[in-house]
Amino acid sequence: MSHSAAPQHAQPSLSGAFRMIRVLGTVSLLCGLFIAGAHLVTFNRIRRNQETIMRESVAQLLPGIRKQVIYGILPSGELNILAGVEGDGPRLFAGYDGSGNFLGVVIEASGRGYADVITAMYAYSPQRQAITGFKVVDMKETPGLGDRIGSDPDFAHNFDNLDVAAAPGGAIAHPITVVKHGTKKNPWEIDALSGATISSRAVGRMLEQSIRTVAPVITRNLDRIERGK
Repeated sequence: MSHSAAPQHAQPSLSGAFRMIRVLGTVSLLCGLFIAGAHLVTFNRIRRNQETIMRESVAQLLPGIRKQVIYGILPSGELNILAGVEGDGPRLFAGYDGSGNFLGVVIEASGRGYADVITAMYAYSPQRQAITGFKVVDMKETPGLGDRIGSDPDFAHNFDNLDVAAAPGGAIAHPITVVKHGTKKNPWEIDALSGATISSRAVGRMLEQSIRTVAPVITRNLDRIERGK
């Protein structure tokens, strides 16, 4: 009794497997180059946009400014002049008028808000030992409530001359305090936004932490900063 031969399946040749590997390798390489190129293009664009936003924010916070010098804060507390906003370390933006007179310093700060991290910049006058301006750069606070920290004019008035004077030992004489809306009595207090107490307190905390760290650095290097060197 005869039996039909079992069908035989063709096995892929070794050369065919190598061709497939080469094709996959080429596709992977092209994809990697495309991703790297796209990252480089977008990274440079994002960095330019960030620098533009920061310089414009400094100009808004220091009226009359004509020149800016960006200082990086080294771990030692010393300063070095930066060509731009490159790097991730803490920075100071010093501003000067058309005659070269020192106007003040703008400092970056961030802190956890109600929804996410709030990023801001604020102006500081070493001569007055006061915060003289505040601007939110990025946030995701609740629309119509917490996000008013970046747009409400009454809240902005808190920072026309917020007292952060240092005591003889170097610490802030009167810690920044966020008080219930309508109850502000002292120049170191922030009048909270009604309905946005958590976001208001977040601003107070971030400013308190930032000024405690940065103000001594500014004081130590003030002569150099005033000369823009």
